[in-house]
Amino acid sequence: MKICVLGAGVIGLTTAWCLSEAGHDVIIVDRHAETGADASAANGGQLSYAFVTPLASPATLLKLPSLLIARGSPMRIRPGLDPQLISWGVRFLLACRSAAVRDTVAAQLALAAISRDELTRLSQTLDLAFGLRTAGKLVLFRSPSEFDAARSAVTGEAGADHAQQVLTPAECLALEPALKLGARELAGGIFTASEQVGDCAAFCAALADRLTQRNNVEWLLDTPVTGPVRSGGRLVGVDTAKGRVQADRFVLCMGASSSAFARACGFYLPIYPVKGYSITLQPARDASALRHSVTDFERKLVFAPLARDQGTAIRVAGIADLDGKDASLDPGRLDILRRAAAEMLGMATGGDVEPWCGLRPMTPDSRPIIGWSPLSGLFINSGHGMLGWTLACGSARLTADLIDGKPAAIEAGAFAVRRAA
Repeated sequence: MKICVLGAGVIGLTTAWCLSEAGHDVIIVDRHAETGADASAANGGQLSYAFVTPLASPATLLKLPSLLIARGSPMRIRPGLDPQLISWGVRFLLACRSAAVRDTVAAQLALAAISRDELTRLSQTLDLAFGLRTAGKLVLFRSPSEFDAARSAVTGEAGADHAQQVLTPAECLALEPALKLGARELAGGIFTASEQVGDCAAFCAALADRLTQRNNVEWLLDTPVTGPVRSGGRLVGVDTAKGRVQADRFVLCMGASSSAFARACGFYLPIYPVKGYSITLQPARDASALRHSVTDFERKLVFAPLARDQGTAIRVAGIADLDGKDASLDPGRLDILRRAAAEMLGMATGGDVEPWCGLRPMTPDSRPIIGWSPLSGLFINSGHGMLGWTLACGSARLTADLIDGKPAAIEAGAFAVRRAA
Protein backbone atom coordinates (compact mmCIF):
# COMPACT_ATOMS: atom_id res chain seq x y z
CA MET A 1 0.00 0.00 0.00
CA LYS A 2 1.20 3.51 -0.80
CA ILE A 3 0.91 5.77 2.25
CA CYS A 4 1.65 9.49 2.39
CA VAL A 5 2.83 10.83 5.76
CA LEU A 6 2.10 14.54 6.13
CA GLY A 7 4.78 15.97 8.41
CA ALA A 8 8.44 15.20 9.12
CA GLY A 9 8.72 16.04 12.80
CA VAL A 10 9.33 13.32 15.37
CA ILE A 11 5.74 12.06 15.01
CA GLY A 12 5.87 11.91 11.22
CA LEU A 13 9.32 10.33 11.05
CA THR A 14 8.57 7.57 13.54
CA THR A 15 5.26 6.91 11.78
CA ALA A 16 7.02 6.72 8.42
CA TRP A 17 9.55 4.27 9.84
CA CYS A 18 6.93 1.92 11.28
CA LEU A 19 4.91 1.96 8.05
CA SER A 20 8.02 1.42 5.93
CA GLU A 21 9.11 -1.39 8.23
CA ALA A 22 5.70 -3.01 7.73
CA GLY A 23 6.34 -3.10 3.97
CA HIS A 24 4.38 -0.09 2.78
CA ASP A 25 5.62 2.40 0.21
CA VAL A 26 5.91 5.71 2.06
CA ILE A 27 5.99 9.32 0.86
CA ILE A 28 7.02 11.91 3.46
CA VAL A 29 5.83 15.48 2.79
CA ASP A 30 6.86 18.50 4.86
CA ARG A 31 6.96 22.25 4.30
CA HIS A 32 10.43 22.56 5.81
CA ALA A 33 13.66 21.80 3.99
CA GLU A 34 14.92 19.88 7.03
CA THR A 35 13.32 17.22 9.20
CA GLY A 36 12.58 17.65 12.90
CA ALA A 37 11.62 21.32 12.66
CA ASP A 38 8.88 23.11 14.61
CA ALA A 39 8.07 21.51 17.99
CA SER A 40 10.66 18.72 17.56
CA ALA A 41 13.60 21.09 17.19
CA ALA A 42 14.43 22.05 20.78
CA ASN A 43 11.88 20.62 23.19
CA GLY A 44 12.50 19.90 26.86
CA GLY A 45 14.48 16.73 26.22
CA GLN A 46 12.66 14.71 28.88
CA LEU A 47 11.29 11.27 28.09
CA SER A 48 8.65 11.25 30.80
CA TYR A 49 7.06 7.81 30.76
CA ALA A 50 5.78 7.70 34.34
CA PHE A 51 4.78 11.33 34.91
CA VAL A 52 2.11 12.17 32.32
CA THR A 53 -0.11 14.61 34.21
CA PRO A 54 -2.28 16.55 31.71
CA LEU A 55 -2.38 20.32 31.55
CA ALA A 56 -6.14 20.20 32.20
CA SER A 57 -6.82 19.27 35.83
CA PRO A 58 -8.87 20.45 38.82
CA ALA A 59 -5.73 22.14 40.20
CA THR A 60 -5.17 24.01 36.93
CA LEU A 61 -8.82 25.09 36.91
CA LEU A 62 -8.52 26.56 40.40
CA LYS A 63 -5.32 28.38 39.53
CA LEU A 64 -6.43 29.52 36.07
CA PRO A 65 -7.43 33.11 37.00
CA SER A 66 -4.12 33.80 38.74
CA LEU A 67 -2.15 32.03 36.01
CA LEU A 68 -3.65 34.27 33.36
CA ILE A 69 -3.13 37.60 35.12
CA ALA A 70 0.10 37.09 37.08
CA ARG A 71 3.20 38.72 35.69
CA GLY A 72 5.60 36.07 34.51
CA SER A 73 2.93 33.36 34.64
CA PRO A 74 3.88 30.07 32.92
CA MET A 75 0.56 30.21 31.05
CA ARG A 76 -0.78 33.11 29.03
CA ILE A 77 -3.73 33.69 26.72
CA ARG A 78 -3.69 36.53 24.24
CA PRO A 79 -6.88 38.59 24.59
CA GLY A 80 -9.27 38.37 21.67
CA LEU A 81 -12.27 36.54 20.28
CA ASP A 82 -10.68 33.57 18.54
CA PRO A 83 -13.55 31.15 17.77
CA GLN A 84 -11.14 28.20 17.60
CA LEU A 85 -9.68 29.03 21.01
CA ILE A 86 -13.15 29.48 22.52
CA SER A 87 -14.29 26.09 21.22
CA TRP A 88 -11.06 24.46 22.40
CA GLY A 89 -11.29 26.25 25.74
CA VAL A 90 -14.77 24.90 26.50
CA ARG A 91 -13.47 21.39 25.94
CA PHE A 92 -10.44 22.16 28.10
CA LEU A 93 -12.67 23.16 31.00
CA LEU A 94 -14.61 19.89 30.68
CA ALA A 95 -11.33 17.98 30.64
CA CYS A 96 -10.42 19.47 34.04
CA ARG A 97 -12.83 17.07 35.77
CA SER A 98 -11.21 14.48 38.02
CA ALA A 99 -12.72 11.56 36.09
CA ALA A 100 -11.39 12.92 32.80
CA VAL A 101 -7.92 13.36 34.30
CA ARG A 102 -7.91 9.77 35.56
CA ASP A 103 -8.87 8.50 32.11
CA THR A 104 -6.16 10.56 30.47
CA VAL A 105 -3.42 9.48 32.88
CA ALA A 106 -4.32 5.80 32.43
CA ALA A 107 -4.34 6.10 28.64
CA GLN A 108 -1.08 8.07 28.53
CA LEU A 109 0.72 5.63 30.81
CA ALA A 110 -0.27 2.71 28.58
CA LEU A 111 0.90 4.51 25.44
CA ALA A 112 4.09 5.69 27.15
CA ALA A 113 5.02 2.11 28.07
CA ILE A 114 4.79 1.06 24.41
CA SER A 115 6.72 4.16 23.39
CA ARG A 116 9.62 3.37 25.71
CA ASP A 117 9.88 -0.17 24.38
CA GLU A 118 9.73 1.04 20.77
CA LEU A 119 12.34 3.75 21.31
CA THR A 120 14.67 1.21 22.92
CA ARG A 121 14.17 -1.15 19.99
CA LEU A 122 14.80 1.54 17.38
CA SER A 123 17.82 3.04 19.10
CA GLN A 124 19.46 -0.38 19.46
CA THR A 125 18.59 -2.02 16.14
CA LEU A 126 19.31 1.10 14.10
CA ASP A 127 22.26 2.24 16.24
CA LEU A 128 20.85 5.75 16.64
CA ALA A 129 22.97 8.29 18.51
CA PHE A 130 20.95 11.01 20.25
CA GLY A 131 22.21 11.07 23.82
CA LEU A 132 19.65 8.62 25.23
CA ARG A 133 20.32 8.18 28.93
CA THR A 134 18.40 6.96 31.96
CA ALA A 135 18.98 10.01 34.11
CA GLY A 136 15.96 9.78 36.41
CA LYS A 137 13.45 12.58 36.87
CA LEU A 138 12.92 14.72 39.96
CA VAL A 139 9.66 16.66 40.17
CA LEU A 140 9.87 19.51 42.69
CA PHE A 141 6.82 20.90 44.46
CA ARG A 142 6.70 24.30 46.14
CA SER A 143 3.07 24.14 47.25
CA PRO A 144 2.24 21.75 50.14
CA SER A 145 -1.24 21.10 48.74
CA GLU A 146 0.10 20.19 45.29
CA PHE A 147 2.75 18.00 46.88
CA ASP A 148 0.15 16.21 49.01
CA ALA A 149 -2.00 15.57 45.95
CA ALA A 150 0.96 14.24 43.97
CA ARG A 151 2.16 12.11 46.86
CA SER A 152 -1.26 10.48 47.24
CA ALA A 153 -1.19 9.53 43.56
CA VAL A 154 2.25 7.90 43.65
CA THR A 155 2.15 4.36 42.28
CA GLY A 156 4.71 1.62 41.97
CA GLU A 157 6.34 -0.51 44.60
CA ALA A 158 10.02 -0.76 45.37
CA GLY A 159 11.73 -2.65 42.58
CA ALA A 160 9.03 -1.89 40.01
CA ASP A 161 10.13 -0.62 36.61
CA HIS A 162 8.75 2.86 37.23
CA ALA A 163 8.79 3.03 41.03
CA GLN A 164 8.44 6.56 42.38
CA GLN A 165 10.06 7.82 45.56
CA VAL A 166 8.53 10.53 47.73
CA LEU A 167 11.29 12.82 49.00
CA THR A 168 11.56 15.53 51.64
CA PRO A 169 13.04 18.90 50.63
CA ALA A 170 16.37 17.92 52.16
CA GLU A 171 16.36 14.62 50.27
CA CYS A 172 15.64 16.46 47.01
CA LEU A 173 18.67 18.70 47.47
CA ALA A 174 20.87 15.77 48.48
CA LEU A 175 19.78 13.81 45.40
CA GLU A 176 20.50 16.72 43.04
CA PRO A 177 23.46 18.77 44.34
CA ALA A 178 23.32 21.11 41.32
CA LEU A 179 20.16 22.72 42.71
CA LYS A 180 20.76 26.10 44.34
CA LEU A 181 17.46 26.22 46.21
CA GLY A 182 16.95 26.26 49.95
CA ALA A 183 14.97 23.51 51.67
CA ARG A 184 12.41 26.07 52.86
CA GLU A 185 11.52 26.86 49.25
CA LEU A 186 10.26 23.33 48.66
CA ALA A 187 7.40 21.21 49.97
CA GLY A 188 8.95 18.01 48.67
CA GLY A 189 9.60 16.03 45.52
CA ILE A 190 8.91 12.82 43.64
CA PHE A 191 11.76 10.95 41.97
CA THR A 192 11.43 8.33 39.25
CA ALA A 193 14.79 6.68 38.61
CA SER A 194 13.72 5.03 35.33
CA GLU A 195 12.95 8.24 33.39
CA GLN A 196 15.18 9.18 30.47
CA VAL A 197 16.56 12.15 28.55
CA GLY A 198 17.52 12.48 24.91
CA ASP A 199 17.99 15.06 22.16
CA CYS A 200 14.85 14.93 20.00
CA ALA A 201 16.42 16.89 17.13
CA ALA A 202 19.39 14.50 17.02
CA PHE A 203 16.99 11.54 17.06
CA CYS A 204 15.05 13.01 14.12
CA ALA A 205 18.25 13.55 12.14
CA ALA A 206 19.49 10.01 12.82
CA LEU A 207 16.15 8.39 11.98
CA ALA A 208 15.80 10.47 8.81
CA ASP A 209 19.22 9.23 7.75
CA ARG A 210 18.06 5.63 8.16
CA LEU A 211 14.86 6.37 6.26
CA THR A 212 16.84 7.69 3.29
CA GLN A 213 18.53 4.31 3.06
CA ARG A 214 15.24 2.46 2.52
CA ASN A 215 14.12 1.84 -1.04
CA ASN A 216 10.41 2.16 -0.17
CA VAL A 217 10.61 5.73 1.16
CA GLU A 218 10.26 8.88 -0.95
CA TRP A 219 10.90 12.42 0.28
CA LEU A 220 9.15 15.67 -0.57
CA LEU A 221 10.74 18.23 1.74
CA ASP A 222 10.47 21.99 1.30
CA THR A 223 7.00 21.18 -0.04
CA PRO A 224 4.07 22.99 1.61
CA VAL A 225 0.69 21.24 1.42
CA THR A 226 -1.89 23.58 -0.10
CA GLY A 227 -5.04 21.48 0.24
CA PRO A 228 -6.76 18.09 0.15
CA VAL A 229 -8.04 16.34 -2.97
CA ARG A 230 -11.28 14.43 -2.36
CA SER A 231 -13.25 12.08 -4.55
CA GLY A 232 -16.46 10.35 -3.55
CA GLY A 233 -16.07 11.18 0.14
CA ARG A 234 -12.50 9.93 0.24
CA LEU A 235 -9.10 11.63 0.42
CA VAL A 236 -7.22 10.56 -2.69
CA GLY A 237 -4.48 13.16 -2.84
CA VAL A 238 -3.02 16.40 -1.56
CA ASP A 239 -2.06 19.42 -3.59
CA THR A 240 1.35 20.85 -2.76
CA ALA A 241 3.50 23.71 -3.95
CA LYS A 242 5.28 21.15 -6.16
CA GLY A 243 2.25 19.39 -7.57
CA ARG A 244 -0.29 16.77 -6.59
CA VAL A 245 0.61 13.76 -4.44
CA GLN A 246 -1.62 10.70 -4.68
CA ALA A 247 -1.66 7.70 -2.35
CA ASP A 248 -3.88 4.92 -1.02
CA ARG A 249 -3.83 6.29 2.53
CA PHE A 250 -2.70 9.49 4.24
CA VAL A 251 -1.49 10.04 7.80
CA LEU A 252 -1.86 13.52 9.26
CA CYS A 253 1.19 14.35 11.42
CA MET A 254 1.34 18.09 10.80
CA GLY A 255 1.46 19.16 14.44
CA ALA A 256 -0.15 22.51 15.12
CA SER A 257 -1.15 22.78 11.44
CA SER A 258 -3.25 19.62 11.65
CA SER A 259 -6.45 21.43 12.60
CA ALA A 260 -6.25 23.72 9.55
CA PHE A 261 -5.83 20.73 7.24
CA ALA A 262 -8.78 19.02 8.94
CA ARG A 263 -10.97 22.10 8.33
CA ALA A 264 -10.01 22.00 4.67
CA CYS A 265 -11.11 18.36 4.67
CA GLY A 266 -14.48 19.31 6.13
CA PHE A 267 -14.27 18.29 9.79
CA TYR A 268 -13.24 19.78 13.13
CA LEU A 269 -10.10 18.65 14.92
CA PRO A 270 -9.70 20.03 18.47
CA ILE A 271 -5.99 20.80 18.29
CA TYR A 272 -4.77 24.26 19.25
CA PRO A 273 -1.21 25.64 19.10
CA VAL A 274 0.35 26.19 22.52
CA LYS A 275 3.64 28.04 22.25
CA GLY A 276 6.52 26.78 24.31
CA TYR A 277 10.03 28.12 24.78
CA SER A 278 13.46 26.72 25.52
CA ILE A 279 17.02 27.84 26.01
CA THR A 280 20.10 25.64 25.82
CA LEU A 281 23.13 26.59 27.89
CA GLN A 282 26.66 25.35 28.41
CA PRO A 283 27.47 25.12 32.13
CA ALA A 284 30.69 26.55 33.44
CA ARG A 285 33.53 24.02 33.72
CA ASP A 286 33.63 24.32 37.49
CA ALA A 287 29.84 24.11 37.91
CA SER A 288 28.15 21.16 39.59
CA ALA A 289 26.84 18.83 36.89
CA LEU A 290 23.08 18.36 36.66
CA ARG A 291 22.67 14.63 37.22
CA HIS A 292 18.95 14.20 36.64
CA SER A 293 16.18 15.87 34.70
CA VAL A 294 14.23 18.21 36.96
CA THR A 295 10.70 19.61 36.75
CA ASP A 296 9.55 22.67 38.69
CA PHE A 297 5.90 21.66 38.95
CA GLU A 298 4.47 25.01 40.01
CA ARG A 299 6.29 27.01 37.34
CA LYS A 300 5.85 24.32 34.67
CA LEU A 301 9.54 24.40 33.77
CA VAL A 302 11.87 21.50 32.99
CA PHE A 303 15.65 21.22 33.18
CA ALA A 304 17.40 18.40 31.32
CA PRO A 305 21.08 17.48 30.84
CA LEU A 306 21.66 16.69 27.15
CA ALA A 307 24.75 15.11 25.66
CA ARG A 308 26.63 17.29 23.19
CA ASP A 309 29.95 16.78 21.40
CA GLN A 310 31.55 19.36 23.68
CA GLY A 311 30.04 17.88 26.83
CA THR A 312 26.71 18.22 28.58
CA ALA A 313 24.36 21.09 27.76
CA ILE A 314 21.39 22.11 29.91
CA ARG A 315 18.02 22.46 28.23
CA VAL A 316 15.54 24.70 30.10
CA ALA A 317 12.03 24.60 28.66
CA GLY A 318 8.44 25.37 29.46
CA ILE A 319 5.71 28.05 29.23
CA ALA A 320 2.30 27.59 27.63
CA ASP A 321 1.17 30.60 25.59
CA LEU A 322 -2.07 30.42 23.66
CA ASP A 323 -1.17 33.05 21.06
CA GLY A 324 -2.76 31.50 18.01
CA LYS A 325 -0.29 30.97 15.18
CA ASP A 326 2.22 33.51 16.47
CA ALA A 327 5.57 31.68 16.49
CA SER A 328 7.77 34.73 17.17
CA LEU A 329 10.20 34.84 20.08
CA ASP A 330 9.08 37.00 23.00
CA PRO A 331 12.17 38.26 24.89
CA GLY A 332 10.12 38.57 28.08
CA ARG A 333 9.21 34.88 28.01
CA LEU A 334 12.81 33.92 27.37
CA ASP A 335 13.80 35.99 30.40
CA ILE A 336 11.63 33.70 32.55
CA LEU A 337 13.80 30.78 31.50
CA ARG A 338 17.00 32.74 32.02
CA ARG A 339 16.00 33.70 35.54
CA ALA A 340 14.97 30.14 36.31
CA ALA A 341 18.32 28.79 35.14
CA ALA A 342 20.12 31.31 37.34
CA GLU A 343 17.91 30.71 40.36
CA MET A 344 17.64 26.92 40.16
CA LEU A 345 21.13 26.04 38.92
CA GLY A 346 23.20 29.17 39.46
CA MET A 347 23.95 29.36 35.75
CA ALA A 348 25.19 32.48 33.99
CA THR A 349 22.72 33.35 31.24
CA GLY A 350 24.13 36.56 29.83
CA GLY A 351 25.74 34.93 26.80
CA ASP A 352 24.46 32.73 24.00
CA VAL A 353 21.57 30.65 25.32
CA GLU A 354 20.33 29.15 22.00
CA PRO A 355 16.78 30.53 22.29
CA TRP A 356 13.89 28.68 20.66
CA CYS A 357 10.13 28.65 20.60
CA GLY A 358 7.66 26.39 18.87
CA LEU A 359 3.96 25.64 18.59
CA ARG A 360 2.97 22.43 20.36
CA PRO A 361 -0.22 20.77 19.05
CA MET A 362 -2.43 20.47 22.14
CA THR A 363 -5.77 18.73 22.56
CA PRO A 364 -8.05 19.88 25.39
CA ASP A 365 -7.39 16.77 27.49
CA SER A 366 -3.67 16.49 26.50
CA ARG A 367 -4.24 13.08 24.87
CA PRO A 368 -3.09 12.77 21.24
CA ILE A 369 -5.59 11.90 18.54
CA ILE A 370 -4.66 8.57 16.94
CA GLY A 371 -7.25 7.00 14.67
CA TRP A 372 -9.22 7.21 11.45
CA SER A 373 -10.71 10.59 10.64
CA PRO A 374 -14.28 11.25 9.44
CA LEU A 375 -12.84 11.51 5.91
CA SER A 376 -12.16 8.08 4.44
CA GLY A 377 -8.52 7.42 3.65
CA LEU A 378 -7.15 9.87 6.23
CA PHE A 379 -5.61 8.64 9.49
CA ILE A 380 -4.67 11.08 12.25
CA ASN A 381 -1.59 10.90 14.48
CA SER A 382 -1.35 14.36 16.00
CA GLY A 383 -2.11 16.50 19.05
CA HIS A 384 0.64 15.23 21.37
CA GLY A 385 1.15 18.59 23.08
CA MET A 386 3.99 18.58 25.60
CA LEU A 387 4.54 14.81 25.39
CA GLY A 388 5.32 14.46 21.69
CA TRP A 389 8.89 13.32 22.27
CA THR A 390 7.80 10.87 24.96
CA LEU A 391 4.87 9.35 23.05
CA ALA A 392 6.20 9.48 19.47
CA CYS A 393 7.41 5.90 19.05
CA GLY A 394 4.38 4.38 20.76
CA SER A 395 2.01 6.51 18.68
CA ALA A 396 3.78 5.41 15.51
CA ARG A 397 3.47 1.75 16.47
CA LEU A 398 -0.24 2.17 17.28
CA THR A 399 -0.78 4.00 13.99
CA ALA A 400 0.89 1.31 11.90
CA ASP A 401 -1.02 -1.47 13.67
CA LEU A 402 -4.39 0.23 13.24
CA ILE A 403 -3.78 0.99 9.56
CA ASP A 404 -2.83 -2.65 8.98
CA GLY A 405 -5.87 -3.87 10.91
CA LYS A 406 -3.79 -5.53 13.61
CA PRO A 407 -5.00 -5.79 17.21
CA ALA A 408 -3.85 -2.78 19.21
CA ALA A 409 -1.66 -3.45 22.23
CA ILE A 410 -3.66 -0.90 24.24
CA GLU A 411 -7.20 0.51 24.25
CA ALA A 412 -7.09 2.51 21.02
CA GLY A 413 -10.48 4.08 21.65
CA ALA A 414 -8.93 6.30 24.31
CA PHE A 415 -7.20 8.20 21.48
CA ALA A 416 -9.93 8.08 18.84
CA VAL A 417 -11.14 11.20 17.07
CA ARG A 418 -14.66 10.82 18.43
CA ARG A 419 -13.28 10.89 21.99
CA ALA A 420 -11.98 14.41 21.38
CA ALA A 421 -14.84 15.69 19.22
